[in-house]
Amino acid sequence: MTDTDAPTSAHRPRWRRFSPSMGWRAFWSEIVIVVLGVAIALAANQLAEDWSWRNKVADGQARLLGDTERLFVRSAEHYAALPCIYAQLDGLARRVMDSSGTLAPAPLHADPAILSSPTFVLRMPTRPWGLPTWDALVANGTATHFSQPWQDRYAQLNDGAAQIRDYRMESNRLIGRLAVLSYPIPLDASTRRDSLVDIELLRRLAGSTMVTSSQLMAFMLRDGIAPGALAVDAYLEASGTVRFCKEQGLPLADWRAVAPAPPAR
Repeated sequence: MTDTDAPTSAHRPRWRRFSPSMGWRAFWSEIVIVVLGVAIALAANQLAEDWSWRNKVADGQARLLGDTERLFVRSAEHYAALPCIYAQLDGLARRVMDSSGTLAPAPLHADPAILSSPTFVLRMPTRPWGLPTWDALVANGTATHFSQPWQDRYAQLNDGAAQIRDYRMESNRLIGRLAVLSYPIPLDASTRRDSLVDIELLRRLAGSTMVTSSQLMAFMLRDGIAPGALAVDAYLEASGTVRFCKEQGLPLADWRAVAPAPPAR
């Protein structure tokens, strides 16, 4: 028997059996089966992918809660400490202005709770600012699966934290420069002017940080993602800056004065 006489295999591929010669009903049945199989496979794959993203979003929201709480309490710390910061700057400015030819050195302080604490003539909060979890969610694509209001909310908070980081970097530089006021340096007109410029720049940065901090707090209060008042009070009670201000008899503000922002439009 030649090859041409060999019977056709009953196990040929399904696509080779799609022929009208097999009868239209059987032909369309095969087509429907294949289409349904592909549709079911695609739907199952989409459901699995959606489930995976929902889990990633839920996990991201849980981790973001810790970031937003830290952002709030650090904002509350700066808000509370601002009158104390201003009072310290006022004292340094008076010292520069009232000293004659030689500066009367400003007292140096150190944080007793920190081993080998750096000394300072001005105490203000120096915390890291940011939403590292949100940055990670943006990098791995999870952020795009949040609802649009949540994306807008965290983007706004992240922008505010980034702005405060810039203020903080410049503030740290100026605090270092002001350490020279702890020495009995000669005070000519140029030295006096430079010291006063540094003091006023730091005053401006502290005020700008307070404005942005209070805005962040207002947004979080409005959206219900701020920590409870007891948690904020406990954080401030443990703050080295707040403790320093109390020990020095310097004024503090009440963070509760920050009102929630108006409802989002």
